[in-house]
Amino acid sequence: MIKQCEYLALVLLLGFTSCSHIIDEIDRDREEENYTTPYMGKWQGSYTGDENGTLTMNVGKSGSVEVIRTSGSFQETFYTSLAGGGSGAISSNSGSSSGFVIYGSLESKSGTWVKGNLKGSWSVVKN
Repeated sequence: MIKQCEYLALVLLLGFTSCSHIIDEIDRDREEENYTTPYMGKWQGSYTGDENGTLTMNVGKSGSVEVIRTSGSFQETFYTSLAGGGSGAISSNSGSSSGFVIYGSLESKSGTWVKGNLKGSWSVVKN
């Protein structure tokens, strides 16, 4: 009888642990759904260096970023996202079809860019 009670207690304990884990996971999912990055909004500025042009970054609620790069009559749109940690860090390693890659932070409102052998810096301000 004692062995059966110990077994039942173990099964109940494991059941409560599993339920607790599921509840924690649901709470984390809700927090992510309700999260709004402090960098949400439209950011505009320019990039300079081996090429020059304008940058527009539209940051979504969850940190998704649409980047619009314009140089003369050329315009390119690509997508990336903010890195975690609250710094507004951007690294668009897989972003544009032309190979234009940006690195930096919306906290500092600036960074660097590369495109093949070309490179430079960028800066933006929030509208």
